Amino acid sequence: MEIKHNLIHRVAVAVAVVVGWALVAGRSLGRDPTVVRSALLGKPAPSFRLPGLDGGQVDSAALRGDVVVVNFWASWCVPCAEEAPELEAFSRRMRDRGVQLVGIVYNDDRDAAAKFRDRFELTFAQATDPGGRAAIDFGVFGVPETYVISRDGIVMAKLLGAVDAATLERVVSSIEAGDTVSTSNDRY
Repeated sequence: MEIKHNLIHRVAVAVAVVVGWALVAGRSLGRDPTVVRSALLGKPAPSFRLPGLDGGQVDSAALRGDVVVVNFWASWCVPCAEEAPELEAFSRRMRDRGVQLVGIVYNDDRDAAAKFRDRFELTFAQATDPGGRAAIDFGVFGVPETYVISRDGIVMAKLLGAVDAATLERVVSSIEAGDTVSTSNDRY
């Protein structure tokens, strides 16, 4: 009798685990796994004035009025290397449409970052983040992470992991079409 009771208990636990997993997995079906919620969604983007990778400054105030895509990356990050050519293609296609891409080097050596930029022939603005203040302000957990900011300075999307040009173009087009963002929106 005790053996039968243990068996029933184990089966019940196994079923509960499988059902729980199915519920969690099912809620994610149909969603883009690279697009996640952020506490910043629908709020003003953190401002930054950071040293440029080659000197000078990258100042968020100078970008106001354009859609701004901020990508946090590092030279040691494998997915960052995967997305670098896609980001460059996106930047070249979109810059004449008033869309600016800014790369912010995350927890990396300046020389290694410059070599990475040169290797992938990145032409969009690159900044360093001494002390990681910008990463903290944006709530970066790891790299790559990409944020899309509307023309009026509101964070509209956060994308995790390597992104491709088509995904970024889709998100920017959606934002330019007037899609709104709220904390209950599962897409952005």
